[in-house]
Amino acid sequence: MRPEHKREFETRVVLEMIDLYYKKHPNPEEREKLRAYAAMRISKCPFMETKTFCSQCKVHCYKPEEREMIRKVMRYSGWRMLFTHPIMALRHVWLDHQATIEKPLFLCIGFLGVILAIIGVILPLIPAFPFVLMAAFGFARSSEKLHTRFINSRLYKENAKDWVEQRAMTKRAKRRVLSSITIVMAIGYLMMSRVPVARFILLLVWIGHVLYFRYGMRTLESAD
Repeated sequence: MRPEHKREFETRVVLEMIDLYYKKHPNPEEREKLRAYAAMRISKCPFMETKTFCSQCKVHCYKPEEREMIRKVMRYSGWRMLFTHPIMALRHVWLDHQATIEKPLFLCIGFLGVILAIIGVILPLIPAFPFVLMAAFGFARSSEKLHTRFINSRLYKENAKDWVEQRAMTKRAKRRVLSSITIVMAIGYLMMSRVPVARFILLLVWIGHVLYFRYGMRTLESAD
């Protein structure tokens, strides 16, 4: 999230929490004072680009009185936001813990892609190509070391390297991918004998794949 969007979103969250607290503890003057103070502090925060939210910041810029007030608000409104503004609350939780959640999530995507790609190499019914790209994407977002090892692996070089670097494939790779796609779509075509429209759409998709691999993607004479 861009710093300006993060600043705007944090301001909305804090103001909603303040409003929720003062619905239960009416004090209009104190409410407006705290709203103005919180919005001012967020607007002047110099760490917005690198930090997550105020709760994670090591620099406490609130004055002692306002800091104690905002702590009361957070304790009261924190979990209640899940019921009054669930989407905003869940988004706040995600952004607040994104660094700790994102890496394991993309690692799982990377390893899942590797497993499915290996299955695709063994079983001709499953194309390995999209799962190799999936693995490369997952490792690129989670681990530089794993990503480097993966793109230097035989699995990646034989199934996706040419396409990623040159938007091209060898004849052998094209035949392997198209054969897998053809087999999978042929099975679907046979199973949809009672749905002619779906068959027609599937046939168009298959023709689109053939035309793209034939005319839309360059052919390399060799893997080198």
